[in-house]
Amino acid sequence: MAIPLVLLTLTLFIAIFVLVQMDLVDRGLAMLGGAVAFLLLGWMFDFYLIEEAIQAIYFDSLALLFGMSLISNALFRSGIFHSLAFRAVRYSGGNSLLIVTLLILITYSVSLVFNNLSVMVIMLPLTLVLCQSLQMAAAPIVAAELIASNLGGASTLVGDFPNMIIGSVARLHFDDFIGGMMVPCLILLAATLLYFQNRITRLSSAPLDLEVIRTALMALSPNQRAEKNALTVDSYLLRVGSWVFVLTLLGFFLAKPLGIKAAAFSFVAGCVVLALGRVPKQEWFEAISGGDLLFFLGLFVMVGGLQAVGVLELLRNLIDTLGGGHATLSLLVLMWLAGLVTPLFNAGPTTALLIPVAQSMSIQISGDAIWWALSLGVLAGSSASLSGATAGPVVASFMAKHARQLPKAQRSSATVLDFHGYLHWGVPMAFVFLVISSVYIMMIAS
Repeated sequence: MAIPLVLLTLTLFIAIFVLVQMDLVDRGLAMLGGAVAFLLLGWMFDFYLIEEAIQAIYFDSLALLFGMSLISNALFRSGIFHSLAFRAVRYSGGNSLLIVTLLILITYSVSLVFNNLSVMVIMLPLTLVLCQSLQMAAAPIVAAELIASNLGGASTLVGDFPNMIIGSVARLHFDDFIGGMMVPCLILLAATLLYFQNRITRLSSAPLDLEVIRTALMALSPNQRAEKNALTVDSYLLRVGSWVFVLTLLGFFLAKPLGIKAAAFSFVAGCVVLALGRVPKQEWFEAISGGDLLFFLGLFVMVGGLQAVGVLELLRNLIDTLGGGHATLSLLVLMWLAGLVTPLFNAGPTTALLIPVAQSMSIQISGDAIWWALSLGVLAGSSASLSGATAGPVVASFMAKHARQLPKAQRSSATVLDFHGYLHWGVPMAFVFLVISSVYIMMIAS
């Protein structure tokens, strides 16, 4: 393919991402616009047809996102997450070390099955209220939670969108991810706990004020009432969400022996929640993560265009050159490349960009190690910067808004987590993740 055309498509791809990352345009509409532009260029220069664009869309991944978003929405609206969070805080008794450990473990556990953004929307307000009540530095705790949400998401098929893409392309099932990703992610979680527990400081010995926390959670919960010991929960939504969730998980485990795609179970589950979950019609688009669905739909078409024009072949050649024809070394190059690119492009787009590269490599490298290398590289990169994580920009803006609402005497760098400040926590952890993951990949690839 002609070099000018390669440069043109690559420049267009990067320009759209710059606009999205700077929050200058709606991310879903921007990606759809980019997809249209790629199709026009493909038609004009005869390198990318609409049939190829449709083939480039990972519909299974979109179905997984659709279903899990609706299940998450139903359980969130039931108020169960807010109630459980309050119970955990009450259990800690004000012990700052135990509180931090519980917050990180809860974030990781919930992120195993719900997307990172939904988890951080729940955990972030609670964390800020806790830190204000106990006069603890909020920034490192929130950074630890963001990394824990990335770890939880990377541990399973449905925890984050990168794994949904990998699962649909590589035809991997729920239990495959449990076997291939859970162990390294738990080791990385232990490293995260050790790293942050030695760096989180408590600024005073103020007692834990449960009434302040209860009041704050009531304002955040969809069910703004409280009983004597906990926040109220909508029992109907809890039953619907819980039963659909449990049956969907069961379907994921049975998908492999039954020869049915996990995406089919997720899509049906989403439709059931739409039918029974009392989702207000004006909230349907948000409940199904409509913005994300449009974003990734456009992204898949654009990545298909990059593949058609030859950009991804250049990446493959780069990995082959650096890997020197050695399978394990090539896996490590892919993982570290993903770790370096993800902070710039975000986890989902990086995965979509590198999937075709990994597919071409999988022809020569047997087993599933190539997919774990890609997932672990994206995990490390998404933990390195706020722009790498899906929830990162939302976390930064929420904390900035929270800091502005505090009295001037209580404002400090410990209450704000901006892009530059997060690097202080994220970059060292990303490096640790890549080193530990490299050992894991060498062990399973040898």
